[in-house]
Amino acid sequence: MAVYHLVKCHVVTKLRVFLCISIFGLVNATSEAFRLGIIDSSVDTNIFDLVDAPEGFQMTHHNLTNYRHYTYKNIKKAHQELLDTSVDAIMGDYNSVYVAVTKQLKINYYVMSLTPEDQADTKFMYQFFHDARVFSRAVLDLADYYAFDKITVIHDSYEGAVILERVMRKWEVEVRSFRVTDPTSAESDLELRQELKKMRDSYTFTFIVICSKNNTDRVLRQGLTLSMFSSPNKWLLVNMGLEEYDMADFVDSKANLTILRMMMDMNSSACSLGMDNINLRRAILNDGIQYCYSYWEVFQNSSGGVRKRINERRVHGCTGYLEFNGRGRRSEKYLQLMTLQAFKTNQTGMWTNIHDKLKDRVATSKSYSKSVRLEGNVFPPRKLRISTKIEPPFVQRNRDTGDFEGHLIDIIKEVSKLLQFEYNVSLVPDGKFGSKKPYGWTGMVRQLLDDEADVALAPFQVTPSRSEVVDFTKPFMTKGTTVVIKKPDETGLKVFQFLSPFTDQVWIAIFFSFLIVSLVLFSVSRVNSDRQQKYTYNLRESFWYIWGTLLRGSLVGAPHAISSRIVASAWWFFCLILISLYTANLAAFLTITNSNVGINSAADLANQDYYEYGTVDGSQIEYFFRHTKMTDYQKMWAHMSALRPQSIVRRVEDGFERVNSGRYAFIWDSPTITHEISGDCNLMQIGHPFDLKGYGIAYTKNAQFGEAITLAILRLIDEGVMYGIERKWWRPQFCPDARASAKTKSLDVENVAGMFLVLAGGVGISGMLCFVKFCISRPRMKKTKTATYHDDMDKDESIVNDVYDRNTEIQVYANHSGTNGRGEAYVS
Repeated sequence: MAVYHLVKCHVVTKLRVFLCISIFGLVNATSEAFRLGIIDSSVDTNIFDLVDAPEGFQMTHHNLTNYRHYTYKNIKKAHQELLDTSVDAIMGDYNSVYVAVTKQLKINYYVMSLTPEDQADTKFMYQFFHDARVFSRAVLDLADYYAFDKITVIHDSYEGAVILERVMRKWEVEVRSFRVTDPTSAESDLELRQELKKMRDSYTFTFIVICSKNNTDRVLRQGLTLSMFSSPNKWLLVNMGLEEYDMADFVDSKANLTILRMMMDMNSSACSLGMDNINLRRAILNDGIQYCYSYWEVFQNSSGGVRKRINERRVHGCTGYLEFNGRGRRSEKYLQLMTLQAFKTNQTGMWTNIHDKLKDRVATSKSYSKSVRLEGNVFPPRKLRISTKIEPPFVQRNRDTGDFEGHLIDIIKEVSKLLQFEYNVSLVPDGKFGSKKPYGWTGMVRQLLDDEADVALAPFQVTPSRSEVVDFTKPFMTKGTTVVIKKPDETGLKVFQFLSPFTDQVWIAIFFSFLIVSLVLFSVSRVNSDRQQKYTYNLRESFWYIWGTLLRGSLVGAPHAISSRIVASAWWFFCLILISLYTANLAAFLTITNSNVGINSAADLANQDYYEYGTVDGSQIEYFFRHTKMTDYQKMWAHMSALRPQSIVRRVEDGFERVNSGRYAFIWDSPTITHEISGDCNLMQIGHPFDLKGYGIAYTKNAQFGEAITLAILRLIDEGVMYGIERKWWRPQFCPDARASAKTKSLDVENVAGMFLVLAGGVGISGMLCFVKFCISRPRMKKTKTATYHDDMDKDESIVNDVYDRNTEIQVYANHSGTNGRGEAYVS
C-alpha cells in the first residue's frame, strides 16, 4: 500500500543545524517509517502494542539518553544523537537538555511529566502534563466549592510551594503549612507525627497534601494512627506526578478523602487502553502516540497550519481533549477527582477550566467522557455507520422506492436533526440481532465488536451478556412477550347453540332440581291434604305443574297449603333467576360467534397438545425460557428444546409463516405481533404480554455519542414526537367485529333452528305417543262400546216396560173411578 511519508534533509553548518521537512509524492510504505525518539527509562515501550495505529502508518522508536544535567557537553551530545537517529519527534519526561536541542532542530518534543515553573515556552514543546499553575487553580476552585475556611497545606516540593502560595492569597481562608522532609531517619517520621498532632490540637480539619507517592503514604499512615480520618476531617491529595497512590489500606476507613490528579478516562474516544492496561503513565503516553498519529495524518495532506488542523480534529485522549495553543500548552485542562469509594465503584468526577461558573468547573460525579458526551462534540468526522435488520414495523423496505422506512428509521432521522450528524444504513448479513455462540457473537453485535458499524438500529432487548460487549441507549419503547396463532376456521353455527348459555353440569342440575321439587310438592300436598286434590293424589299433576312453571306456562290452579305454597314460591324464584340468566347469556351466544381455541395465555400452551409452539433461535425470549424458574415456562422450554426442537425457528419471518400454515403458536415480542395482526385478520393474539422489558438501540462500547443519542431520545419522548411516530406505525386492527354490532344484528334461521327442532320434536313425540296409545286401547274401546250398547238397550227396554205398566195402571184406575166435576181423572 502506498502512503505519504515524511522525508528529512539535513543541512549541517558550523553554527546551526537545520531540519527541513518536505513531502514527496507517493512513496512505498516500506521505504521509510515515522521515527520516534524515546528518552530512556521514561516510556513503557509496551504501550505501542496497545495503541491502535491508523491504516498505512508505520513507526519505529529509538531510545535516547536521559541527560541529568543541563551542561554544554550534554547539549552537544543530545544534538548529535538526534542527528544520528534522524527522529521526527521525541517523547518522554521533561528534560531541559532536549528542550534546548529540539527547539534548535525544530523537532517536536512531547513532554509527559510536570514542567518546571521557570521553563520558557517553545512552539516545539508540547506539554501533555499540566503545570503547577493548573493544579493550583483547581485547588482554589475546590476550596471554594467545599467552602474550606481553615486549611493546612502539607508539601514536599517547589511545585507544592507554588500551590501553597496561591492558596495563601485567599484572604478569607486561614492557611497553615508544613514541609515534609525525606525519610532519612526515624526522627523525620516523629517530626511528621508531632506536626500532625499540632494541627489536630489547633482544630484544623482540612488537609491538602501535595507530596510524592512515598511521602503521601507516610502522611496518611500517621494521620490514620492519630484518628484523623474520622469526621469532620477532610483530606485533599494532589498528585502532580505519574505514580498512582496506593489506597488499598485506606479504602475501608470511610474517610472523607479526595484525590486530585491528571485525568485518566479509558472511555474517551481516542483512548485505546482498557481497564486492565490503563494507569497514569500509560494514559499520557497513549495521548502522545495518538497525537503523533494525528500529526502524521494531517501533515501528509497539508503543507501548513498543522497544529490548527489537528485541533480541528478534536482528538479526545485518555487525559482529555488534545488541543495545544501556540505556546505548547493544552488549551482545555481536565483533572480527575477520585474519592475512596471511587476505587470500588469507578465513579469519578472532574475539574476543568473551560467553564466560567464554579459549579460547572467542579463536577464531582461527572467523568470526562460523560462531560464530552453532554457537550455534543462526540461524533466522528465521517458518517455514522448504522447496521440494521428487517423487522417490521421498526425497519422495513418501502414498496415503491425500496428505501428503508419504519419506526426506528423515523426515530434516527429525528435524532440526527437534533444532533446534526449524517449516517449510512446497511443490513446485517446474517439477519440476526446478535447472540453469543460457542464460536463467538453473531449478528449486529458482531459487527459492533469488529468495528464494522457504530450503531445497531434495531429493537434490542438489553441482556447481561450483550451489555458486557456493547452499550445501549435508554429504552425508547416498553415491550412484552405474547403469543400469536391463526384464527380457527369457522365450521358453521351450532344447531343447538341455544344450549350454550349453560354448561352440561348446569343443565343436569336443573333437571334433578325439577325432579326433586316435583316429588317434594307431591309429598307436602298429600301430607297436608291440599284442597287441590290433583296434587295430593296425582303425582303426574305435580310434575306437570313444576314443569309448566319452569317454562312459564299458564296453569289453572295452584297449591293452597302453606307448605305447598312455600315450595312453589321457592321454585318460582329459582325459575325467575334461571330464566333471567339464560336470557342474558343467550343474546350474546346467538349474536356473537367467538372462536374457542382453548388457550387464554402463553402458560396454557404447556397443558395442551393441539398447537406446536416456539420462538426464534438465539433470541432474548429463548434466553428467558432457558433460565426461567416458573414451572409452566420450564415445561414449555423442555417441550421446545428437547421434545420438539424443530419448533424453534431461525428468523421472525419463519415464525409467522408457520403460524399462517396452521396449528403453530409463535412466541415473540408484542409490538411486532401487534403490527402483524393489524394487517392480517386471520391472526389473533392470545392473552396479555408477559416478561415486560424495554427496547434499546445498541452502539459500540464506551462510544461517546451514545449518551447524546439517549438524551435526544428522551427529549423526543418529552416533546411527544415519539408518541406520534408510534401512532404512525401501530394502528388498530380493522377487522369486522361481531361485538360492535351485537345490539342491532338480526337473528338468522341458523341461529334459532334448534328451537324449531325442539318444538317439532315435542309435537312429533306427542303424536307418536298418542298413536301408540290409540293402537293399544282400540280393542278395549270396541269391547267397552258393545257392552255399553247392550246395557243401554236393556235399560231402554226396562224403561219402556215400566212406562207401559204405569200407563196401564192409570187407565184401569180411571175406568173404575170416573172423573171429577172438573172433567179430570183422579190419579192416586
